[in-house]
Amino acid sequence: MARHDGVVRRFGEVGSRAIRRGIGETMSSSDWTAAGWAARVEQPDARFREHLTDVYGEDAAVIAGRLELLRAVLARFLERYGDQPVRIFRSPGRINLRGMHVDTHGGYLNLMTHQREVVAVAAPADDAVTFANTDPQFEETSFALDDFASHPALGNDWLAFITSTEARAAIEAQRGHWSHYMKGCWLSIRNRFSGERLSGVQGVIGSNIPRGAALSSSAALCTAVCLTMLGLNARRLDDESLILAARDAEWYTGSRCGVSDQAAMVLGGPGQVVNVALDAARLDTSTARRQIFPDALRVLVVNSYTERSLSGAALVAYTVNRFAYSLAIEIVRQEARAQGAPADLAARMKHLSDLSPTLFERGFLMDLLRSVPESLSLDDLRRRYDLPGLDAAYAQCFGGVPPEDRPTRIALRGPLLFGIAESERARLFSGALAEGCFDEAGALMTAGHDGDRRVAADGTPYRYDVSDAAIERLIERGTSIECCPGAYGASSPVLDALVDAALEAGALGASLTGAGIAGTVLALCRAEDADTIAQAVCDRMKADDYAALASRGASLSEAEIAEAVVVNTATAKAGELVVA
Repeated sequence: MARHDGVVRRFGEVGSRAIRRGIGETMSSSDWTAAGWAARVEQPDARFREHLTDVYGEDAAVIAGRLELLRAVLARFLERYGDQPVRIFRSPGRINLRGMHVDTHGGYLNLMTHQREVVAVAAPADDAVTFANTDPQFEETSFALDDFASHPALGNDWLAFITSTEARAAIEAQRGHWSHYMKGCWLSIRNRFSGERLSGVQGVIGSNIPRGAALSSSAALCTAVCLTMLGLNARRLDDESLILAARDAEWYTGSRCGVSDQAAMVLGGPGQVVNVALDAARLDTSTARRQIFPDALRVLVVNSYTERSLSGAALVAYTVNRFAYSLAIEIVRQEARAQGAPADLAARMKHLSDLSPTLFERGFLMDLLRSVPESLSLDDLRRRYDLPGLDAAYAQCFGGVPPEDRPTRIALRGPLLFGIAESERARLFSGALAEGCFDEAGALMTAGHDGDRRVAADGTPYRYDVSDAAIERLIERGTSIECCPGAYGASSPVLDALVDAALEAGALGASLTGAGIAGTVLALCRAEDADTIAQAVCDRMKADDYAALASRGASLSEAEIAEAVVVNTATAKAGELVVA
């Protein structure tokens, strides 16, 4: 078990100093060569140590891990390119304490940076973009600056470009290759500075973010590389534009991610939680509220050592909830009109964050949910609601599924209840932390996970009851919307087992983070309980049945167990390492 004592601390003087010195700004350190940086990393002087503390906090283990990563990246740069002036850019991973699956619908989020990160050491190049990697499984990648230079959509319509025959053919020629992220970053930046002369890059990438662990290693990679290309070309983007640039780089690879991961990396800061509701179509980060994570608490980050791999019926079951969820806001708006909501109120229901119960008289949301059918056939869905994008969304979700296996009946109420309740849980979570209501914050986490849960603590199948009778009971009891888990179902037996192990050991709350199915579990706990809870989770991972539960061919090694649980450190936002 890896521990980081004193990791969550008051922002205080260190955080204020970090802001004053411009952490995350593209400040020039171009007079330092790779060898000079390597010497500074090997024996940090007082000024560099102060800078490291600004960025990573005072935990010696975190700083030691970062110096180890920097040594590896600098050594690989010197080996590959020789000694020359370089600059160093970084992006942390991220966690989301509350607000799962709601970012694409403008729901509230509670984002923190995570201490493990991607580092890029780079120098300008004349005619190409070339990147090596400290991980030998990622071969060196290089491409010319003028790739796609003549494509008419580049610089005009990013979506049209990335869905073009030429772009898709390039992706399919090496599907899954890491070079697509590098090219996506370059093209995304070029798209924003169309017509301007930009220099190439030669660099090395290193990362200690576990891949596939729901800590956003790919988003961190794109954010760090976009910053590298901007910095070496003396270009800047504001926060919103940087978030979208990194998002667009991932879209080039074929992913259709939201903007929450990148937002955590660009908006976060030392010891901070960022509460924000995002709309990618009209991104506005001015609404972000930053608060200091309480000293009395810790967040355990638990790597389950599982990766998402869905096929067949499991893939359809996972996707059908996402499909129903994609229709949620429009269904809510139409049902609200049918319930007699004023036209102006219904019109304002554009995002999940617009659906706070404070907007309605008591019981309105529950009545609205009762009016939404528990499930509908596709034909009935078309007849009941005006959903112009229905068939296109269905084709996008299930186009790769054999026709005979495609769902013809769609669960509506469960995913819809989850989305409304989860956004409200995320809104309230921030206030609970600020007011010291830690038990309440933990309960909100656990309720959210129950909306994703697949297996109960006793091992039996689990799905939250959203039948007509169940909704009636909730209405009769006056149950608050945030207390209703809903039914999204993105967990897995192994994630549920880790959540239950943490809760049984005394965690205030626990849940998956990220898209689900595999990856990481978060456990919120009091500082004095962190060791006991971490050990209980590790013991669960050592149990004989864990390998089978996690679909692994063998039990976890002692080394894997030792690194399975870390305390989260909220480090500085993505930016450049500098030396005064």
